[in-house]
Order: sequence, then structure tokens, then C-alpha cells
Amino acid sequence: MSNTFFATLAATLVMMMIQAPSFAADAKPADPKMQEMMKKMMAAGTPGPEHKVLADLVGDWTFTAKHWETPAGKPIVSTGTSTFKMILGGRWLQQDIKSEMMGMPVEGMGLTGYDNIKKKYQSLWFDNMGTGVMIGEGSFDAKSKTLTDGGKFSCPMTGGDRNYRAEWKLSGKNNFTYSMFGKGLDDTGKEFKQMEITYKRVK
Repeated sequence: MSNTFFATLAATLVMMMIQAPSFAADAKPADPKMQEMMKKMMAAGTPGPEHKVLADLVGDWTFTAKHWETPAGKPIVSTGTSTFKMILGGRWLQQDIKSEMMGMPVEGMGLTGYDNIKKKYQSLWFDNMGTGVMIGEGSFDAKSKTLTDGGKFSCPMTGGDRNYRAEWKLSGKNNFTYSMFGKGLDDTGKEFKQMEITYKRVK
């Protein structure tokens, strides 16, 4: 079980002890209320079909990344390798990447999971290009096989948070595309595609 599960379990037991001082002496293992609480906690902490969507990405990949500074600008192109694996009992997808951009080595790590309580996918990203973290939340559309999320990241250009949204187009078993969109630093305030990463599975 995850740390969150154990923390929730401990908090629940403490709360029950406070509310019912005689709990320790009188409660029975088959107490209906306790069984119901345990059932809910088990359900909240158990990976489901939403986590299977992430597990399908497990493996080694190569990728080509394109970065745009402006809508009409020429993209900066880089290539690299990425490894996806499920961690913490199938609850989180961990991505590790190695690449090079403008002669500089790039390393990054991402975590993506699904919160059974919020009914939302959640993501984190951090790399050696900065000291901040990108945090997002979203959903998966099974019909289009697209995982979308949006959130904030620390921007070194503005010295504050900037919003983003992203799309994972899970088009096939051996290929998928990640695209990130955001507003430029000009005065137009218009959103445009700032990054596109095309992945190909290593067979």
C-alpha cells in the first residue's frame, strides 16, 4: 500500500479512538462500520483500469522533440531515449529521459498516476533545466485515446507560474505523441503549440 493509504488508515483509526473511547476494548473485527471504512480505503488504494492506461506505456522508447519559442518560429529539434516503468505497486508511471538540446545534456523524470478519489489523472515533471516542478491534473478520453492534463510550472523568463495544457495521443502500441500548449510571452495572449514529442517503442 502507498504512504497515503497508511496515513489515511492511521488517521481514521485515531479519529475512531477519539470518538469512541471504548473502541479498543469493545470493538469486534466484524464491526460493520470498520469493515465499510476498510473497504473504502482498499478501493481508494487499489489500481484500476485507469492505471492500466498508463501501464501500456511501460518499456523503452526513442523520441524526437520539437520546441517552439514563437508560433511562427523554427522549432529546435532534439532526440533522446526514454524509459517508462510502473512503480509503487502499479500506482504510478515513472518516466526517465535522456537527451541533448543545443549542446547541453538534458535529463528529466516524470510521474503520472490516477487518483481514485478525485477521479483525475495527476502528473509531475522535473528536469535538470530548472529547479521547479510542473504539476498537472486531467482525464482520459477512451474514444480518442487521448490523456489531457493542465496545470502550472515555474517560468524562469517571468519569475512566476505559467499555465500549460498537454495532450498524450496514445495512437498505438508502439507509437504515441505528447504535445504541450501555452501562451507566448508577447502581448497577444494566444495559445500555441510549444512542444511536440514523438515517441517510438524500442522493439
